[in-house]
Formats: sequence, C-alpha cells, structure tokens
Amino acid sequence: MASEPGLGRAELDRLVANFDHHTVAYRDHSVEILRHMQQTCPFAHSPSYGGFWIATKAETVLEIAKQADLFSSSPSDVIPAQEPIPMIPLNSDPPELYDYRAILNPLFAPKRMEAEAAEIRATAERLMDAIVANGGGDVVMDLAQPLTGITTLRLLGIDTADWLDYVHPLHDLVYSGRPLEERMATMAVMVEQMRDEIRRQKADPRPGGIIDYLHNVDMAGRKLTLDEIDSIVLIMLGGGLDTAQALVGMVAVYLGRNPDRRQELIDEPELMESAVEEFLRVFPPTQGNGRRAVRDATIAGQPIKAEELIFMSYAAANRDPEEFPDPDRVDFRRANNRHFSFGVGPHRCLGSHLARQEVIACLETLLSRAPNYRLVPGGVVKSTDIGTISGFDKVEIAL
Repeated sequence: MASEPGLGRAELDRLVANFDHHTVAYRDHSVEILRHMQQTCPFAHSPSYGGFWIATKAETVLEIAKQADLFSSSPSDVIPAQEPIPMIPLNSDPPELYDYRAILNPLFAPKRMEAEAAEIRATAERLMDAIVANGGGDVVMDLAQPLTGITTLRLLGIDTADWLDYVHPLHDLVYSGRPLEERMATMAVMVEQMRDEIRRQKADPRPGGIIDYLHNVDMAGRKLTLDEIDSIVLIMLGGGLDTAQALVGMVAVYLGRNPDRRQELIDEPELMESAVEEFLRVFPPTQGNGRRAVRDATIAGQPIKAEELIFMSYAAANRDPEEFPDPDRVDFRRANNRHFSFGVGPHRCLGSHLARQEVIACLETLLSRAPNYRLVPGGVVKSTDIGTISGFDKVEIAL
C-alpha cells in the first residue's frame, strides 16, 4: 500500500515513545512506526489514554492472547474504550466465555458458511453489475459495505432494507475521527433500533434468523437474557459490517496500483484463497486488541501490574520477520500463513469463515466484471482513524 514519505529516526523515536494508533501519523506511517518499535523496543509503553503497553512480536502477542484468564478483554478490548455496551463474547472472560462460544460457534462453522456462499456471491454480482452499468462506482459504498450489511442482517433475521441504518453509525464510530461523544450519540440511536428489533422478534419471531435462535437456545441450562442478546447481536453487527468491507477496499486499492498482481489473480484464479490470507496478513483490518491484566504478571521480561492495559498489535505481529520471512512482500503462495488478523486464542473471531466468503465473493466479482478497472484520481480516501479498523472511506473506480 502506498504511504507518505519516510520518517527520520528522531521522529520515529518520538512516535514510538508516545504511541497512539488513532493519529494521522499512524494512519500514514503505521508500517514504519511498528517496524521501528519492533526493532528498538518490541514491548513498549505509551503514556496515551492513561498509559498502555504495546506488544509487537508474534510470540508475545500469542502468549498474551492465549491467557484469557490472566489478560481480560473486559470491560473493553479497544484502547480507548469505544463499546456503547459490553459485547458478548468479545468482552467476556472464562468460564462464561466458553459457555457463550459453545452456543455461538456452530452458527459460523465452516460448513454452514460454505452453504451461504451462493447467496453471498449472488449479492456481490448484483451489486457489481450496478457499478458496471454506471461505468464505475465506489468499491466501498457500492459493493463491500452493502454486501456485508445485507449479508449480516439477513443472517440475523433483520430486514436487509435497513442495512444503511446499521452500517453508517458503526462505520462512523471507528473511522471518522469526530469527537467520541458525537460518534457515541449516533451509535445510541442505532443501538436503540437494534434493541427494538430484538424485542419485536421476541413477540413476533422470524424463524431461521440468529436473533430467533438466541431467543430460544439453551446455554448451560438456561435461556439468554435480553441484555445478553443485545450484546451478542451488537458484536455480530460490529464485526460483520466493517472488517470484511475494510479488507475489500484495501485490496482493491492495492490491485489498482499494482496491475501486474491483479493480472496474476485473473490468470490464476486458483490463487485467490491463499491470496486473501496474504492480504489479511499484510493489510489487517483489525489493527489489534486490548487486554487488561487481572493480576501482576511478567510479559517479554517486563513486569506488568494488575489493571495495566496491553495493546496486542496484530499489524506488527503479522510482519514479524521471525514468523514471516520477507514480511513486507505480498506473496500469494506464502506457506504456513498463520497470521493474527482474526485474533488468536479463545477470543478468535467468530465470523472468520463468513468474512472469507464475503471477501472472496467481492474480489472475484470485481476482477471478473471489471478486470481493467482504474482508480479515480482523488477518489481514494483513507479513513481518518485506522486505529481500530483500518480501511478506506471511499475507493472510486472507473471502467
């Protein structure tokens, strides 16, 4: 991905010492900043947001992520906290975490998501056909966001015509850079709409949808409360609507700027699945997750006190040369690509198999329907804030 001109050593030292993944500097120089941190201070401390540690090495991220009993994701897994309400199971800890995962994992199992592939592909083709008919469009707002929005709402059992009501507040929350209180106010309206829908379906079920399932499923010998269902549905909306679309936008930009790599995928379509894994590694939508130490611990030789926060940088771990040889090279044939982009450990992303289906459908449809697309000058705009989800506000293409 193209970036701004390189930074000098003194500026990199300053940005590492005052690390803040929500700044414009991080947006424009994230790879450079994280590489410098990994090389000079791989487990650094930042005074931002009250102070937190940053883990950049793959082995350190793995060590933290696997110890869910020691490093909690409650009350928030982002730094600073942005969740309008706790999100289950994202902000849950063991042993409750495992009870929630037991009823939720089957909803997104590989076989079940494979069964959704045809419907997802049909949606992508319909959206892409409209772009072609118009002679161009926005890969983000005309393809990726409506596809993920429509698919997520369809699976939940919510009217897909309402997708914009959910997409815009969530996208604004993680991307816009507006004052947090303004973004949270917009989210509050969406959350109220979501709650109304969940309660409506309690009285008037929509069989086959996830919301109906949550109203009726038994978990550890009991039914879920409405508050629990609210929390579960919110994380499904948040995870379902913005992460996959973010990767589609980033890949569309990369392939638009590297037509030889685009042609490689067109000529060898069998590479698409492994290419998507490589795109996930190099362009991770989720930059990382936060954890809170529940008691004193030692990580990477550094004493950590109870209640201190740690940011696990997936973006840095994905380019750790000890884990990924030649980490900056986009290798469609990379073997053993065990990237961190869906997280790792007990909190690994529930929707990873769905996200792959969505991304592949968008990219294959884009390349088949518009193999010679061109990026519109001035029409490619990276989001103001990529600290939570990295992506583009718009990716306009001409045909």
